[in-house]
Amino acid sequence: MNYHLILGYGEWSKKNLKYLKNRKFFAEIIIKTRNKYFFHSNKRVIKNIKKNEFINKIKSVHICTPLNNHFFHLKKFNHFEKTIIEKPFLKKISQLTSIKKLYKNKYFLVNYIDTFSPLIDKIKKSLNKKNFNQIILNYSKKNKFYRNKNEFALEWLDHPLSLILLFFKKFPEMKIEKKQLRKKNNLYNQEIIINYYFKNFNLKIRLNCSIKVERNFQILNNKNIETFHFYKNSIYKNNKKIFQSKKNSFDNFYNLLTKKQKNSTQNFDFHKKIILERNKILNQLKN
Repeated sequence: MNYHLILGYGEWSKKNLKYLKNRKFFAEIIIKTRNKYFFHSNKRVIKNIKKNEFINKIKSVHICTPLNNHFFHLKKFNHFEKTIIEKPFLKKISQLTSIKKLYKNKYFLVNYIDTFSPLIDKIKKSLNKKNFNQIILNYSKKNKFYRNKNEFALEWLDHPLSLILLFFKKFPEMKIEKKQLRKKNNLYNQEIIINYYFKNFNLKIRLNCSIKVERNFQILNNKNIETFHFYKNSIYKNNKKIFQSKKNSFDNFYNLLTKKQKNSTQNFDFHKKIILERNKILNQLKN
């Protein structure tokens, strides 16, 4: 089996490592922080004289660094067979154009993690019935604060945007209904409601509108609310659980990676639309 490299050792990197701990997708996982490489299995630091020996065994890389470093790392670490990068992918279309050329014929995944959920096919089935009048995407984590005013929106918007584009193939007319900034110890958190106006229904993105930690997709009609919980991998009809998946998003994500397959979100046109829509929203939030 091959070696796997993870760039960064922050919150999301550790979530992936926790999932991978008892699974045998890779012979070894190597972590790169700002100053060193080390083995995840025993925390042993790789000395410079030995670095190339292990780098040559690496077949896949997962970029889990802050957004500001993505463009640099994509250019520097482009020689592996498989590349994964966390969302938000890139800041600007000019960066995307450059990276598209570099990775045109390579296996490349942007991790919009909810698009890998085991609930996706269930959501599609419910949407195909067309008996709904509203959709709500809830993402709330009120206890997480950031240094910059719009950083919460920057980090979280790609989740609902990727789902909208996955299911409906476009972004229709949009209006920001609410934007509220919270400040605590010189750090910021945001409450945002965004309305999208489709022909036969309204879709709302609700960021931090719940006091609970939320991550769900709701389909509403006059009688029922179907709630697809991404954290719980479960479906509720009104308040009753009607489905529980034995798999989670990480299962599907790493299954695609090891088999070198892709889902329908994995093309540069999709990524371009996400960046454009995200930046349009961020610009309106700044005004």
